[in-house]
Amino acid sequence: MAFMSATLTDVTSNARIKLYPSCDVLQVANSPIFRMSGWEPRKRAYNVPPKGEGKNPERAAEVSRTRARSKVRDIALCNPFTYFFTWTLSPDEIDRYDAEVVKRKLTTFLRNKTYRNGFRYLLVPELHKDGAIHFHGLCMLGDLRTERARNAHTGEPLSTDRGQPIYNMPDWKYGYSTCIPIDENYEATCNYVVKYITKDSEKIFGKWYLSSRNLIKTPDTELIDGGVDFYEFTADHPECPVFPLYQDVQMTVLKFDNRKEVTAVDTGSMDPAVSESVQRGSCPTGYALHAASGRVENSGRAAGYGNGRYSPYASAVLRQ
Repeated sequence: MAFMSATLTDVTSNARIKLYPSCDVLQVANSPIFRMSGWEPRKRAYNVPPKGEGKNPERAAEVSRTRARSKVRDIALCNPFTYFFTWTLSPDEIDRYDAEVVKRKLTTFLRNKTYRNGFRYLLVPELHKDGAIHFHGLCMLGDLRTERARNAHTGEPLSTDRGQPIYNMPDWKYGYSTCIPIDENYEATCNYVVKYITKDSEKIFGKWYLSSRNLIKTPDTELIDGGVDFYEFTADHPECPVFPLYQDVQMTVLKFDNRKEVTAVDTGSMDPAVSESVQRGSCPTGYALHAASGRVENSGRAAGYGNGRYSPYASAVLRQ
């Protein structure tokens, strides 16, 4: 097998853009930590101790949690989940303190419902203060059954404070369940699930989260050619949080909402589908919005960034 070689400068950058359906996220680090897909270093720049033998287990655990939160956010934003759900465990049905017992029952349930009902899920296990296991997650129901949750005393249907109807999931036989349709606050719901992995969390079943196989697990990414000056960027965007990653490496992020409002655009000469999309206030895939003129042009994937979406960094994007 022949191997190609390249310098780090050729295949790495300190900045990249993660492309989600509803938003794009620019990540800028103080070191060129992002690498083109398909390239691997011949040797790590630092030594990684075997699992469980790190000098600082607390720091290792926090790094693991940070990565898990990032993965949960990626999966949540990459897929069109339609419901937020919570499952509890009844002491009459199962020993909710025994992780091995719960894992076996949960795994069997999820496997069956995924295969037979088209259920797709992203699930975070959590411990109550007394150590009992319960679950929060996002899902696409498939043909899994739901029924309207009702007040046990009045029989009235239950809703959230924002008026969302609350359902039960009768297929979940091991305890209580709630299932709430996700409204226009989709990203806030995703972040809500991410927050269940906290600094006080611990792995249950040896994992921070569980997800079905038939999901998009990672967003497309594009590297910024030449990078972005980290210190100038953080000075220009003091509102953007800075996260420690490892050793002395830090990263900050800036989000662009793809549902950008478009006004005063001449849609008369556009393809009808594109015109309709622009009139609804969005810039469709494969087109770039020019901020200065308000023009929307067919750009192709490489001309603008993020499926052709407008960004101040569009001209700097090198490759996917």
